[in-house]
Amino acid sequence: MTSNALCVLKNRMLTWEGLMDTCTVTGEPERLSAWFAAATPSPAESMNAWLRTPDFPRRLPTGINFDVVLAPLTLIELAYDILRRYEQTVGPAVRFTNLTTAAVLVPPGTAARWGSLVAGASWYDAVPTCLGTGHAVRIPGLAPSAPGVPVAWLEAPSAESVVGDAPLLTAPVQLVRCLAEARSLLTPDDERSPLSRAVSAVRAVLRSPQRT
Repeated sequence: MTSNALCVLKNRMLTWEGLMDTCTVTGEPERLSAWFAAATPSPAESMNAWLRTPDFPRRLPTGINFDVVLAPLTLIELAYDILRRYEQTVGPAVRFTNLTTAAVLVPPGTAARWGSLVAGASWYDAVPTCLGTGHAVRIPGLAPSAPGVPVAWLEAPSAESVVGDAPLLTAPVQLVRCLAEARSLLTPDDERSPLSRAVSAVRAVLRSPQRT
């Protein structure tokens, strides 16, 4: 990391600490709000703007604090159910209320290796995409309550699931595996390969209650 980049990071962290000492946010823990703000070019200005319009969605650049995985809402909902069943970390995710798409927040750098992560799975129609540096995503406001807002939390960040001041994010490897399993379960039998149907049948047996 260059000296200039270190200076920028240091300044952002100092601003972040100041925000946590001064701001009061309704609806979202202060430290998480400061973490989101630290991804913007001017954290203090961003936080002030968010406090003035807490209902309004926030536009954040990806590739700094997080990347995002985009996929159909039904696919991500089922994948999150599978993640919970396997007792894996379920991090923040956003659903776009006027679309059929959702976004999962994943660690920064995921986009650079996303192609290799999804290469071994069968996606049938469309492969989930991952956006990193150079893109942006909208997330809900600090205290969203107005009807008709275009984004909402599918899984809201929790102050109880943090590492330092950052929320736990969904692990990319586990996410891909559960997305692939969800895709297999949602695909009609006549479009699936014999191997895929056999794997799903075995998983169904393993999940079913055992008779005593």
